[in-house]
Amino acid sequence: MKLLKTVNIWSFALVGVAIRLFFYKKSITQAVRIVRLAMLVVVFEIILTSCSSLQPPAPLVVPEGLIIFLSDNSPAFVGVQREISKRYQHAIKIYSLGGDENQSAETLKKIQSSDKPTVVAIGLPAAKLARGLSNKKVIFCQVFNYEDTDLITSWMKGVDATPAVMEQFRVWKTLAPRLKKVGVIIGKNQRSLIDKAVTAARVQHIDLVHVEVKSDKETLYAYKQLAPKIQGLWLVPDNRVLSGETIRDIMAYSVKEGKQVAVFSHALLGVGGLLSAESSNADIAVQVLARIEQAGQSKEVPGKSMTALTKANIRINPVMVGRLNLSLPKSLQGLTQVP
Repeated sequence: MKLLKTVNIWSFALVGVAIRLFFYKKSITQAVRIVRLAMLVVVFEIILTSCSSLQPPAPLVVPEGLIIFLSDNSPAFVGVQREISKRYQHAIKIYSLGGDENQSAETLKKIQSSDKPTVVAIGLPAAKLARGLSNKKVIFCQVFNYEDTDLITSWMKGVDATPAVMEQFRVWKTLAPRLKKVGVIIGKNQRSLIDKAVTAARVQHIDLVHVEVKSDKETLYAYKQLAPKIQGLWLVPDNRVLSGETIRDIMAYSVKEGKQVAVFSHALLGVGGLLSAESSNADIAVQVLARIEQAGQSKEVPGKSMTALTKANIRINPVMVGRLNLSLPKSLQGLTQVP
């Protein structure tokens, strides 16, 4: 607008000069030239006016911000929350059940009334409660048995809890080149994970045998039946079919029978795990934020039900390497962890 006013002033000034030249100095040629210049200025003014009238309307103001909803304050959940907080550029509000689901109604009410459009639910209790929200987008993570609880909707999607499966089997095969057959014992509704694992194992020329059980009492029996047919066990954190006692029994039996076990926690290296794989908090945070960015201003979360993790934090137990008569390649020596 300021520029238009300036152009207006100049056009009137030039016309005034032309009139003075014509009437007082009788210089018709110069007067014509100045009038032409004044006309060019007027044309320029018209163009500016047209452009200003075609400016796009101001964009809609969409509420920014994120709610992080923790199941409890355990290090695994808080670690992911911190990594998301480091990377997210807008306001964040954090709620935690603190392990007490009696707080659920009040916490859910606060989340629902917030103007922040997106919720990140960390852990199964938070994810199950977030399923009851309306007019929010929800991304959940650190949930292993998501298929049991009907969490997937058009506005609620997830990030895998299992570290990059391809990397797990790649390292395992590098460490044990003669590995040909591996078992996995798991509960129901894990078709997606099993399909990924079978593919990853096949890439390494490993046959993955899948056994489905209903309880932790069935797991040990199933393993003893399976053990003579396999060289190793891929132990996954399915708490529906694993208990602390069952894990100890499986590990003790594996050490006794000389079986390789790939475990889901570095802590289990101390009870006979050959290698362990944990997820990276940073990797989880990156995948969560990618889903949020992908959703943008939409009311839904686009894409597939679950986004895979891209990294696996792997450690190798050198004691079990020696006990199982394996050799540690130079490429893996940086991954050792003495239990």
